[in-house]
Amino acid sequence: MQPRARAVMLTNYCEVARFVGLDPFVMLGRAAIHPGALIDPENWIPGNDVLDLIDDSARRSERDDFGILLGQCRTFASLGPVALLLRHSATLGDAILAAIHYRHLLNELLEIDLRDDGRTAILEWNLIPGLRSTQGANLLAAIAYRVLVDGFDWEPECVHFRQAKPNWIATFAQLIQCSLDFESAFDGMSFMSECLELPNCHAEPELVVHAKRLLDLMPGIRHDDSILDRTRSTVAMMISSGSVHSQDVARCLGMPVRTLQRRLLADGHSFSSLLNEVRRDLAVRYLSSSNQSITAVAHLIGYSAIGSFTRWFVSEFGMSPIRWRKLMRKRDTLHL
Repeated sequence: MQPRARAVMLTNYCEVARFVGLDPFVMLGRAAIHPGALIDPENWIPGNDVLDLIDDSARRSERDDFGILLGQCRTFASLGPVALLLRHSATLGDAILAAIHYRHLLNELLEIDLRDDGRTAILEWNLIPGLRSTQGANLLAAIAYRVLVDGFDWEPECVHFRQAKPNWIATFAQLIQCSLDFESAFDGMSFMSECLELPNCHAEPELVVHAKRLLDLMPGIRHDDSILDRTRSTVAMMISSGSVHSQDVARCLGMPVRTLQRRLLADGHSFSSLLNEVRRDLAVRYLSSSNQSITAVAHLIGYSAIGSFTRWFVSEFGMSPIRWRKLMRKRDTLHL
């Protein structure tokens, strides 16, 4: 099933497109998106079309800040029905956990993960496996920053981007007031763990209960990810540490390894095939959306030796990672 995005993701697209010298209706036509679909922000439209539109707009305008420009106007209202819950959550941490739980009501393209070791917390966002879009990641960064920072009157220590340092970095710095880290190992933000306990001056517990009840009644909400989605997310989180074993993933998911294997097989996957899918997706994402060295990419997807990574990559893609990256960049240049 093709993932969808709410039309609110393209709020002010026409204005931003004109600002950078594009005809918005020509661009919408190229992406097969009818302008009428943007009238109601709660319309659901094909997610791939949305990502193609904003990436194509960035290429043709030569504005690598297009996603940031598009996200500058976002507020709590951009979150739709989830906004009430986040607005009245007791703490910043509660709001983040609520966004993670109800992320499929925001759009179906998004994965969010919160990690906290007691000193530093990391909020990481990604497009779901199989999707890649630098401008999509930039738009997510802009939305997350505006919603969380403006809503709780604080600043994270740093916002991280996998992509290389952009040409239009001034746009990033104008929106995001904290440190910026490009060519990072992840897209997201980092901050002190104690910030998760920051109180929300708008918090109203009764409204939180009311909002959750309303959200749980909404049609189409996925109360639980499939075992495939949960396994993919866990593997992606663990893979940079080196070898990923089914026993370790099963432990993280709170089930016996045989149960995990049986449920994966019922969905037509083995653990090894799923691990390879995640590795392929991450390799494509890192090589195409950042200037990470080949050695760094190898480490990020679990290979300690560059030779082993190169042999695996050639077996999967039919060419070396260096050549693949050059061909992808040449292709993107031709699309300008």
